[in-house]
Amino acid sequence: MSEREQTLLGLAGRLTSRDRWIFAMLREHRVLTRHQLTRLAFTGERMTRLRLATLHQLHTVDRLRPYYLWGRGTGPYYYILGPAGAAILAAERGLSVADLGYRRDKLHAWANSPRLAHLVGVNTVFTAFAHASRSRPDDEGLTVWWSEQRASGLWGQWIRPDGYGTWQTGRRRLDFFVEFDTGSESLSQVARKIPGYTRLAASSGLTSPVLIWLPSVNRERELRARLATTPAGVVIVTAAPAPLTAPAPPRAPADLAPAGPVWLPLNTSTRTDLDGLTHRYGTPITTRSPLDTPEPGQEDDTDPAPSPRQPPLSFGPPPPLGR
Repeated sequence: MSEREQTLLGLAGRLTSRDRWIFAMLREHRVLTRHQLTRLAFTGERMTRLRLATLHQLHTVDRLRPYYLWGRGTGPYYYILGPAGAAILAAERGLSVADLGYRRDKLHAWANSPRLAHLVGVNTVFTAFAHASRSRPDDEGLTVWWSEQRASGLWGQWIRPDGYGTWQTGRRRLDFFVEFDTGSESLSQVARKIPGYTRLAASSGLTSPVLIWLPSVNRERELRARLATTPAGVVIVTAAPAPLTAPAPPRAPADLAPAGPVWLPLNTSTRTDLDGLTHRYGTPITTRSPLDTPEPGQEDDTDPAPSPRQPPLSFGPPPPLGR
């Protein structure tokens, strides 16, 4: 056994199923904050801090704390996949780290880029969905969460969504796209993304709603007025922080708002949550989605996205090592 294999075996014995799931999530979604990881996988910030500190010491995750100019101090810790974490994922798949596509320098550059706030915003929306699913059965709630790069790899001919997901209730499934608007683009630019979804629906038969999260109620109102004058050919649903027309739920943290009754389809006046959208626009779960098992003759997906639900917490045997 090589020295590398011995090192990985020793490291793997100290990792839980949750740790390996976190590595896969960081690979898929690039950057997650400590608070997001708490929402996804832990029950409190203290437990998160302690475990992430251990994973950082083992070089399985890297952490960054950007400094904000103009006297605003430092921000929260942002976590990306570390070299040892990438080696573990590669070993589980029988690949080299290079074949896994891991580039530590690119991840660090990306995490310090102007697009960091946008990515963290997208991941906050999906984290809220995943957190709301934690108390549900395994086959309900958020069952699929694809990153922008994975969704664009499949549908890039038509669209480049910020994310793709599937929400399931007991009987129905909603396949949906997410667009996260930071307010940095003009509303005209936001509206110009919609025809791509229309062309995708016409070409593939996918009629998945497009969920657009906007930074303010005023901007949401302006976008809705602009989109209402042009039939989209797909279902458009908008939301913003603390919309005035939403029901008054119990006080909840702002980062969990996307999972609440804040979503308003065009040409309607009543906001609802993902369960309501699934009831109205979802399909029976007996029908196929783009993520179902391929038909005979189709190529299997050798690099599936990780489940947005963490596996049962256990240590278990170490993963198999690649060559």
